Amino acid sequence: MKYYFSAWKNYIKFHGRASRSEYWYFTFINIAISVAIHFIAHKAGLKDVLLDGTALGQTVVDLIYLGAVLMPLICVGVRRMQDVNKTGWHLLIPIYGMVLACYDGVEADNKYGIKATY
Repeated sequence: MKYYFSAWKNYIKFHGRASRSEYWYFTFINIAISVAIHFIAHKAGLKDVLLDGTALGQTVVDLIYLGAVLMPLICVGVRRMQDVNKTGWHLLIPIYGMVLACYDGVEADNKYGIKATY
């Protein structure tokens, strides 16, 4: 959980580096929370929003949670790319960005900062 909270602590920082553990823990925990919120919202009877109920099954609660975690998720992703010595723009290349997020970070300090150690 320290990785998850570390990402929240640095939620608006685009500079520096994020370890592979920090990125993936943050991503997977957010997916689990999002799925739980989605099922709870549907069990509570909340209706889907946008386009006459066909917005991919998203409720208002789902969209609020997405809005809350979107910026931290982008920031930790950019820092993860910087850990593998790439720019944050590589996140926009769907499969390549995910593959890069799986790589080990550069062992030495790089132009983006010191090695992420936790």
